[in-house]
Amino acid sequence: MTKRITDSWLRAVNGKTYEGAPEITYRDGLGLRISPKGKISWVYRFSLGGKAIRMKLGTYPELRITDAEKVKKEKEALVSQGIDPRNKLIINRENPKPTTVKELIDYWYANHAEPNLERPEPLLTMFYKDIVPYVGDYDAKDLELFDYVKVFKIASERVSPKHSANLMARFKGVLSFSVRHGLLKYNVISELKKNDVGKPTSVRSTKQEGNNVRRLWQLLSDFPAHPSNRNILKLLMIFGCRGVELRLAKKTDFDLEKLIWTVPEEHNKIRHKGGGEIRRAIPELAVGILREQFAMFPNCEVVFPQVNKKSDTPISGNTLVDVGKRFSCFVERHGLPPSLNHDMRRTARNWWESAGFNPKVSDVMLGHKVHTGTKKHYLDYDYLVEQRECYSKWCEYIAKKGYSLSCAVVAMV
Repeated sequence: MTKRITDSWLRAVNGKTYEGAPEITYRDGLGLRISPKGKISWVYRFSLGGKAIRMKLGTYPELRITDAEKVKKEKEALVSQGIDPRNKLIINRENPKPTTVKELIDYWYANHAEPNLERPEPLLTMFYKDIVPYVGDYDAKDLELFDYVKVFKIASERVSPKHSANLMARFKGVLSFSVRHGLLKYNVISELKKNDVGKPTSVRSTKQEGNNVRRLWQLLSDFPAHPSNRNILKLLMIFGCRGVELRLAKKTDFDLEKLIWTVPEEHNKIRHKGGGEIRRAIPELAVGILREQFAMFPNCEVVFPQVNKKSDTPISGNTLVDVGKRFSCFVERHGLPPSLNHDMRRTARNWWESAGFNPKVSDVMLGHKVHTGTKKHYLDYDYLVEQRECYSKWCEYIAKKGYSLSCAVVAMV
């Protein structure tokens, strides 16, 4: 309702019983709300980001007509800049919020995958190959569960049921992220299970045992690869660490006098789940390999630069994975079970456990969280002394002929 509003009319209505229209338009988005008891409030109506918004400016008589118009103009100026005057958040009108499936994937990649995942590129490639061609241009809020099931079925037939199950699980994360960021109201595939669209991937449990552990170490020296690539595999076996921790390591992370390797928190895979800086003892066997590696690239800050490029940048995650796969094939040709990079962690951990070392020491060496719950607020002990003993026995076992696990156990008793 539009009405000619004057100060005299407002004085006549204010604080008295009112039976007229509850909301009255003044002009240019400025209006009044009047309660049955005659309480008068100034409101400003505007549109931002495609949404109609109503904002209270104040009450009469604290704000008279000229005052209300002045406040309204201030808020209007913010709106013209794409800023929400209620909380002064900038609404980027040139880049409206993502709505299509493809836009949600790109948003997830830029805001979650790239900052947090070690190797996000293969996931983006998978989505662009198996999701985008079929539903990428559709508005995500208009798609139903059955629409996505058909897409997963195509992926199952094109590649395999395991691929389809993995695709669904990964894409479910994209939609859940979109929900948490207010881009979708709900995740339409949240109830889907891997068995509904394919076949879950079986969990790998490959490890080397007995004399194969020492044979694995010997094969590392015989592996036909660049010395730098052999060295990183050797250190993976010695430390039982994650590949990313060595791949991104800098020479300054290694204190070869105190024999301590410090993995910065930003290189810790579980940093977003409470994982912090990791400190590992450096055994003598690793010292020799590190010195050789440092001398191989004297002008680089990173320990493992790209071997085919003259730049101080670490080798890529894909390169390390590829080197590990080639070594696994090399190992198989020599009669051992396959051994990928992560399998070296499993091999080391099982030996440490069988040798009688405290599982907490093994967890620290692997870079796992040990102190959880209330303990993490009081304990930050990193078991360096115990680590040093364990690494020493482990290196002695893998590198010396005629050394057996029973020797290690007896030595500790």
